[in-house]
Amino acid sequence: MIGVLLLVCLLFLIIAQIKKAEVILSPIVGIMFGFLYHKEQYEEEDEFTLQCVIGVISITVIWINPLDGLQK
Repeated sequence: MIGVLLLVCLLFLIIAQIKKAEVILSPIVGIMFGFLYHKEQYEEEDEFTLQCVIGVISITVIWINPLDGLQK
């Protein structure tokens, strides 16, 4: 299971490089395992969040796509 999560984290970091996204490393109080994808739609932009948690470390990737089609 941890090997799969490490591959997911690697995939998230590759996506972060392609999208020029913000990468946040943060500690977790307790122990968690898993990953998530979230898309929030606003009037002028879409915000995407990818998060992978392995044990006590969380890797979060966040990027914004404006609705005019131009990448930031």
